[in-house]
Amino acid sequence: MIPSNQNGKKIFKCKCGALKSFSETKSKAYIVHTKIEHSYREEISTTKEILKWKDENLKSSIKDFRCIKCGYDKAQLETRQTRSADEGMTI
Repeated sequence: MIPSNQNGKKIFKCKCGALKSFSETKSKAYIVHTKIEHSYREEISTTKEILKWKDENLKSSIKDFRCIKCGYDKAQLETRQTRSADEGMTI
């Protein structure tokens, strides 16, 4: 399940197309703090290596999100900086 917006409301979208809403008050519980240390010389050359690294290093704390349509129970959140440093965070 991935986070998204629909008509101004925050939701999770499942790979099967099902939607599940979540509230702003609960969204603080979804923050995952992981310090990532790496060398600029390290290179990941294949998609398989990237996915393996993400599985090993970016564990999500979301456990109660289960798709009601297909039963898929993995939610993934990522924060990426697509703004300048002095702007607020956008989800």
